[in-house]
Amino acid sequence: MSKCKKIILILSPFVLLYIFCLPWKLFRSPVCATLTTADGTLLGARIAADGQWRFPPAEEVPEKFAKCIVCYEDKRFWWHPGIDFLSVGRAVRQNSSRGRVVSGASTLTMQVIRLSRPDAPRNLPEKMLEAVLATRLEIRHSKKKILLLYASNAPFGGNVVGLEAAAWRYFGRPADNLSWAESAMLAVLPNSPALIHPGRGRDQLLQKRNFLLDKLQAEGTIDALECELAKDEPLPDKPLPMPDKAYHLLERLRAEGGDKAYTCSIDAPLQDRVCAIARNHFELNHQNAVDNLAVLVRSVRTGEVLAYYGNTHGLAKGLRGAEVDMIPARRSSGSTLKPLLYAALLQSGQIFPSQLIKDTPYNHDNFSPHNYLRTFDGAVHADEVIQRSLNVPSVRMLEQYGAPRFLELLQQMGFSTIDKDAGHYGLSLILGGAEITLQDLVDAYREMAGSLCEDAVSLKGTPLGRGAVWLTFDALSKAGRPEEEASWMDFSSSARIAWKTGTSWGNRDAWSVGVSADYVVGVWVGNSDGEGRSQMTGVSYAAPVMFEVFSALPPSRWFAKPLDDLVPATVCRRSGLPASRVCPERDTVWVPDIEQRPDECRFHKVVHLDADQQYLVNSSCYPVEKMVEKVWFVLPPAMEWYYMKNHLDYRPLPPKHPGFDAASDSGRPIEILYPHQGITVVTTVGLDGKEQGFVARAAHRDPKAVLYWHLDDRYLGQTVGEHDLMMHPEPGKHVLVVLDEGGASRSVSFISR
Repeated sequence: MSKCKKIILILSPFVLLYIFCLPWKLFRSPVCATLTTADGTLLGARIAADGQWRFPPAEEVPEKFAKCIVCYEDKRFWWHPGIDFLSVGRAVRQNSSRGRVVSGASTLTMQVIRLSRPDAPRNLPEKMLEAVLATRLEIRHSKKKILLLYASNAPFGGNVVGLEAAAWRYFGRPADNLSWAESAMLAVLPNSPALIHPGRGRDQLLQKRNFLLDKLQAEGTIDALECELAKDEPLPDKPLPMPDKAYHLLERLRAEGGDKAYTCSIDAPLQDRVCAIARNHFELNHQNAVDNLAVLVRSVRTGEVLAYYGNTHGLAKGLRGAEVDMIPARRSSGSTLKPLLYAALLQSGQIFPSQLIKDTPYNHDNFSPHNYLRTFDGAVHADEVIQRSLNVPSVRMLEQYGAPRFLELLQQMGFSTIDKDAGHYGLSLILGGAEITLQDLVDAYREMAGSLCEDAVSLKGTPLGRGAVWLTFDALSKAGRPEEEASWMDFSSSARIAWKTGTSWGNRDAWSVGVSADYVVGVWVGNSDGEGRSQMTGVSYAAPVMFEVFSALPPSRWFAKPLDDLVPATVCRRSGLPASRVCPERDTVWVPDIEQRPDECRFHKVVHLDADQQYLVNSSCYPVEKMVEKVWFVLPPAMEWYYMKNHLDYRPLPPKHPGFDAASDSGRPIEILYPHQGITVVTTVGLDGKEQGFVARAAHRDPKAVLYWHLDDRYLGQTVGEHDLMMHPEPGKHVLVVLDEGGASRSVSFISR
């Protein structure tokens, strides 16, 4: 074996030992969870698992701090190989002459090694090992990386570790925004971290900082004026609390991904404004024992979350439910899904925007919804149904569209918590029978809005056509809520907004969602434990928050009409249905460009009157040549009975001529308003122990008609004009029959308990 090979054989173990002497990962200490915006603004941080404020490493060290720390700790840092031999020689001379350690020779690279070995002894052998490891570190990493390792792990007093944590803890801003004085103070602090505590060595800390500033001036890094101005800056007072502007978002991210650095799309100034708005409304709501509130703002064009306020955490001590993030929480939907049903019906061609929808008492398998004021209009235009958020017409619209079909649509739109079958929800699906989240609600409205913006990024997409969406938003932008609170008109905004509110059963949840061409704002108000409060509605509690958030946003334009997805249609002005040949007044409306259409107007009918137009006549009672032919707007009896109360211009048909042959009349003039077919009627018992009975009600087209009432073939009596009759049925199944003088009749079956 040659001499060269022997040398290689002898040196190989030492070379391998040198190569692998440095652990691959130097620092394994737990880090804080941090949440920052895209521009570096810190929204929140959570202390690390070991109780230290130790932020995840940044990408690079700010220039000012880099110059300060190199000037103060290691002026030849950029050139030495990890060991500064000139400093070593100086330290040996000084320590030998003094007989004690008065000077060290640790480079920043060696200090990184020492920081990575916190439990190692402080003696000469350890110092020599640090030197060897430092040279190995210089081979592995660039100088900038080594400087970053130091800045990220150096102690800065108390439980603050790392430059970024220190910058926020002492100055309340990121390290790259610090002044020369602030950077200099932090540069001298790792050398004497105890000096930062108020009242302990503050003068010494000030002297060290100013000494470094003088050195920076001497080497030409800063000029004399900068130096003097920097010296005039005071030292920070006690440590500042870390920002906590998006508590629930950070907690949500931690639960999903652990403690690390998170960057989000939140707009920091807007988040501050939303937090202030939420705080102001919480102070008002709290007086009525309404303790929780959530706000979510998304960009229509990018889909990014611009503001995330999960709940009222930190606004009061011992506040119930404030820890719960209400943005992903499942809550009853209230009326928030009604516009989606309206859009779906438009998209399928089953309704036109202004067509009349029946608004009379309704019962299906003992499900009897009612409107907010427990009144009925008889008939309401479809767009007015969602503007006024009427319950009974909405249920009829869902029955028309089909609950299974609507359920499938909602799932396609991303409502992940609506996960039961249609039989579970039934027709109550449209009135809050399903649970949704504020996040899914905002996302669904955002996808609808995004379909109308050419440059919008689609995240989930929407099965609804652009024409149907535009018509829905157009109707919602004119929304009023007189059923819930007349003060809705007090809400104002500089921009046109399509908005919808919702209130769940028992006033447990108050919702509001609004859309413009640029933003979607969703608000939930209530108690996270489900306790309802009287007078808490979407209009009174959630809508004011939503409108105030919109006022904090930049002005937004309205959606352009998608003319390529809409076509004009001729409709009857009164019914809103496609005009028939006899409809006297017509309008042109925009509808989705699809082939299917609702049936023609069936409410305008040709009738024959006597010469004085006092009676309805036919050939059995009046000469044909003397008849007057008229087109009359005629609603079915039940619709007419309620419609007349709210529309004074409605003219019912004249009565029939005394000689009118009823057999030739194919119409159905009678309608039983209550009880409904198949309903179970539960009668109450008075204080005297007697059964109270219930009031049966019917309507007849002829306001002067006499109706005859029969229960199970037993005659009960007759009514004229207002057809209300008190009944006291025995428990069990019954058949109610109502007849008029002409022989027309209607009947219903019901159960009494």
